[in-house]
Amino acid sequence: MAISHSARLSPLQGETVWTLEGGEIVERRGKRERRYGLDKLRSLRSAEGGAILTFARGKLTIPAMSYGRGLRPENRAASFSAFIGAVAGTAAVTTPGARFRNAGTPLAEPLIWAIGLLGAGAVALLLFAATAGAWTLGVALAARLVFVLILAAGALPWLDRAHQNMDAN
Repeated sequence: MAISHSARLSPLQGETVWTLEGGEIVERRGKRERRYGLDKLRSLRSAEGGAILTFARGKLTIPAMSYGRGLRPENRAASFSAFIGAVAGTAAVTTPGARFRNAGTPLAEPLIWAIGLLGAGAVALLLFAATAGAWTLGVALAARLVFVLILAAGALPWLDRAHQNMDAN
């Protein structure tokens, strides 16, 4: 019996069905059908919201959420987890060189934005202080911003610990 997962990617499109048939993932949307051989799989990156499979000639994104009636999101995590587990198990046998990864924590992206904004704020502070003739005060205040920036950058490796290898078996 072939295992499958389905999701509606857009309210204007029909439902897309992904089926694991032998050593291939078959993607069907209406009459259109595409096949992805798991022997060409390079990596599988999985998270709660979906999975990205990288092949030799492109990527395949499979979401766990779908559009339901009335444009409301519908969680199909049960069929998604079963399908991705079966794909990972089959790919571990057919393609031993493929990489299986769990996606990182969602806290890393806001922290990276905060680091960028702190850096931009330090540069702007230096420019404004220089134009006002208070260069030493600007350097003193910018140094404090840069110190917080360094502390935030030091926290990034600990946030990425969830980005570990996935058990494909």
